[in-house]
Amino acid sequence: MSVHYCGYEWLKRTYHLDVESLNPIAKVGGAKSPDSRIYRPEYQPEDTLAGHLLFALKHENLNLGILKALFNTCDTKELEQWISENPQGMQSRRAWFFYEWLTGKELNLPDADTKFKYVDALDEKSYYTAEKINSPRHKVRNNMSGVAGFCWLVRKTPAMKEFDAKELYKQMNDAYSKHPMMGRAEAFLLAKDSQKSFEIEKEKFDNRAVRWMKTVRAFMGSRLDDAKLLEMQKQLVSNPDNGWRTDFGWIGDRLPDATPLPEHISAHPDALGSLMESWLEAYSRMFDRHPVAAATALAYGFVIIHPFSDGNGRIHRFILHQLGKVPVSSELLESIDDYIASLEKISAPILQRSDWTVTADYNVALINDTSELYQYADVTEQAEYIYQCIEKFVTLRLPQELEYLSAFDEARRIIDDTHDMPDKDLTLLVNLCVQNGGKLSKKKRKLFEQLSDEQVAFAECAIQEVFADYFDMIKANPSV
Repeated sequence: MSVHYCGYEWLKRTYHLDVESLNPIAKVGGAKSPDSRIYRPEYQPEDTLAGHLLFALKHENLNLGILKALFNTCDTKELEQWISENPQGMQSRRAWFFYEWLTGKELNLPDADTKFKYVDALDEKSYYTAEKINSPRHKVRNNMSGVAGFCWLVRKTPAMKEFDAKELYKQMNDAYSKHPMMGRAEAFLLAKDSQKSFEIEKEKFDNRAVRWMKTVRAFMGSRLDDAKLLEMQKQLVSNPDNGWRTDFGWIGDRLPDATPLPEHISAHPDALGSLMESWLEAYSRMFDRHPVAAATALAYGFVIIHPFSDGNGRIHRFILHQLGKVPVSSELLESIDDYIASLEKISAPILQRSDWTVTADYNVALINDTSELYQYADVTEQAEYIYQCIEKFVTLRLPQELEYLSAFDEARRIIDDTHDMPDKDLTLLVNLCVQNGGKLSKKKRKLFEQLSDEQVAFAECAIQEVFADYFDMIKANPSV
């Protein structure tokens, strides 16, 4: 049986669109394969712009990059004719809305009849959306999770719905919001998250990290703007940018002769102004929406755009924490290969479609216009991964940290009641014993020469007893 391509694939081939698509290739006929989806013959559309655009909007995941490339290429009269002949059609009105929303141009069409019922731009059963804004011209409710200049999508897959059904945030709030240690745990975890975020970058937790921790605490509850982002970068690096990055950016390695070997190409510096303006608008639209979808789309979008020369990764993880409402840097570090893979899934297609050359100062310069590669993406797979990290935090790490703090206070009280010690020495003693399973190592014994062997043994015994439940938690989940 011959193969008949459908929807986005037919449009890509017919209009020669050089755009990445994560969708399985839609076709009627041909052999099955992991990267294709075969439809029955009755689904085969007419080989027209309208026929295949209707098929794509009705049966395939939304691909804004392909739609924008198509709208910049296709005959608008053919599009206008289809919409005119189907004025009440859900998909024709969505196509009309997407055309004018993505291109900023108007088709030669009168406004939709005021008697028509509104339809959603995004199907809320299939996508995480923003607040609805009516577009009377199209009789379409704009619930897009971004703006025309930056809109990254997250789908409600079975995995995402399963996570949603677990109500992890409600579970966390119900179980721990009134816990006497919760306030201290939040401060403790914030410090730990900052430390782990630096470890991911393979940098020491030094005075910059302490400044960063204070900045995170100051900005966690407020909406970001360009000034706050600039201030955050200023606290992270010794030579901060005075605004968005003005030079080309890339991540990767170098050959022995210093030639760049990029694994990721950052957005063109000339495009950063409009890209970050759109990113900030999308951030505002999604700020109070679904925490995982918003955190993933905006944090991953930020780090892929890479608006600064340095510090992007740590700000990216701050955004994951702020919008996702959970500090996940420890979980990211512990699953570092999966974390890197989640980033490469987005950056690899961008690298593949970027034409670049090496400059005289061994930098990378982009030759082609790649700005649209950073405007639209589907990060559902990344959202599923972040949800896994959040679940691990809620069900394992947070209970463990609360148990640690409770035991820590009790151990300090018992030891201090018997052996009066300076606070800093007592804290160090408990920490070092806990790190070694309840025993003070011989190597660390010299730090406490003021204590007799009997006093150390008493402290060890108290710590082992008080931390018993904590040690059991560690054994049950050694990766946490």
